[in-house]
Amino acid sequence: MFIFQSALETLRKYADFNSRASRHEFWCFVAFMMIIQAILGLVGGLFALRAFAGLIGLLLLVPQAAVAVRRLHDIGKPGRELIVPCVMLSLLPFAFYFRGILPKIIALGLLGFTLLAFANLLTLFLKKGSTVPNKYGAAPTAFSYAG
Repeated sequence: MFIFQSALETLRKYADFNSRASRHEFWCFVAFMMIIQAILGLVGGLFALRAFAGLIGLLLLVPQAAVAVRRLHDIGKPGRELIVPCVMLSLLPFAFYFRGILPKIIALGLLGFTLLAFANLLTLFLKKGSTVPNKYGAAPTAFSYAG
């Protein structure tokens, strides 16, 4: 139940690309998204509602990007770090479209670089955020001594 409470809190910040998100908030939202996608995939497969699952996934794309950008802000990195891996991922289907050995080799090279870019993102997402305020705001795990 804790994952869902944390995910609902993240969904309340639907399009907030300016503040910071803790590791806990980010990974709870990732777990929530995996659970939702599994349930929607199962329901879509049983009742032939694949378009519904795709629509929900598309609607949740903005909060996924927002929490990823906020997570990068927590470790002091700009949200632009997401652009290159996402562009590379979107180019992969086009790269594998062409026939012949040379285009396949190029496509496999692009796949390798895409995997490296996402591995770099994964290491950034796993890093501990700073506990002091940075240019993106106060630490999300900070608490106040004022009472």
